[in-house]
Amino acid sequence: MRVTASCPGSCGELIQGWLGDSQKLVSYGIDRFSNVTISPGSSFEHSHSKAKEALQRTLVHFDLPDTDSKNISLSIDSELPVAKGMASSTADIAATCQAVAAFHGKTISMEEIIEICLAIERTDSILFPTLTLFEQKDGLVREESGWAPHFYVVVLEPKKTVTTEAFHSKETDRLFYQQRTQFEKVYLHYAKAVKERSVKLLGEAAIQSAILNQKILPKPYFSELLKLQRQHQWLGVNVAHSGSVIGIMVETQEEIDTVLTAIQRSELNRCYSKVSDHQSCYQGVQLKEVRGNDEEADGRRSFQRLRKNDDNTWFDEAFTESRVSNSAL
Repeated sequence: MRVTASCPGSCGELIQGWLGDSQKLVSYGIDRFSNVTISPGSSFEHSHSKAKEALQRTLVHFDLPDTDSKNISLSIDSELPVAKGMASSTADIAATCQAVAAFHGKTISMEEIIEICLAIERTDSILFPTLTLFEQKDGLVREESGWAPHFYVVVLEPKKTVTTEAFHSKETDRLFYQQRTQFEKVYLHYAKAVKERSVKLLGEAAIQSAILNQKILPKPYFSELLKLQRQHQWLGVNVAHSGSVIGIMVETQEEIDTVLTAIQRSELNRCYSKVSDHQSCYQGVQLKEVRGNDEEADGRRSFQRLRKNDDNTWFDEAFTESRVSNSAL
């Protein structure tokens, strides 16, 4: 059997700061994915150590022999750059959990995947089906909004990288803590956006949080970007609070060309060498494809796409008897 699962990445966070007794964040997924494939074999890329740990923890979670990890081949085809604040590690880990579970005929829930993710590293809230305030270190706070706003985002990606482990320290915690009063106002602005279902207010909250982050992890040419945002009345600007990417939020696809033209004519293109456009995405982890042993042997059938049935479960029509399924996340 061969199983492929996917998980979207993010463009930084909408808001992030100290709230209550710890740091909290709200991130949103974009249509840019990590795809993890599990198949029989023994190959594994050493650069994917976190995915390997996710594989082993998933086996332990289901009381499967650890020796199974030596008989599994894991490959990752990711559209997400590493160490730039686009949740590449969370996406790799989450998709690995789902693929390993399905490979062994097990059902794994979103809560179980989150538990495994948190055991490995700080985790983004991209796994939730709506915007969610999340305590990324321990996951003890999960304030789901019930709102999945649709908007477009132009991602500005520099060459600079920032690893999560290197960024989070006592010093950065101290800086976030110092901003707690200001960030509470940002959170209240976000909460108002959620209550009113207003993408305009959401964009404003993202800008406020990004401005605070300039005192912690400043982004080059940020003031010029804000001038462009005000000039063109774009929806908002959000940043990777522990990474290097920036997102320019717009309401309509037609505005994307205006954003690209403005960036090309500005000083921003000196720093942000890669620019891409996407849209918000809240699908979480998904089983994409399953191929059975008979297909491995003679290739008589192509991959069968998974789809949802009435009870919101993902399944493969070609393998309904084996019920290789997972909770829709």
